[in-house]
Amino acid sequence: MSIPTEPIGSIPRPPELLAGIGDFNEGRCSEEELQELYDAAIRDTIDRFQETGSPVISDGEQAKPSFATYPIQGLKDLAPDGVSIPFADATRVSCLA
Repeated sequence: MSIPTEPIGSIPRPPELLAGIGDFNEGRCSEEELQELYDAAIRDTIDRFQETGSPVISDGEQAKPSFATYPIQGLKDLAPDGVSIPFADATRVSCLA
């Protein structure tokens, strides 16, 4: 008996991409080099979904900084201390762009 499943959300990032993100944040990797690592991770994620016969193919959110902050990533006109995102259950998430 098979159980139908569909992937939803983020797929763990490969070690090479995690290292590249760290290198970029420390100034040891250019934006172009980091983009190549993102592109490779996205290609690999899509290939793996296709290999499984998954009915849903996604990029696994490989290039997004986080589910909460990707809409504001890179904005230049935020306050220096970022932004606070309130949720209906009174939880607040503070984010820096």
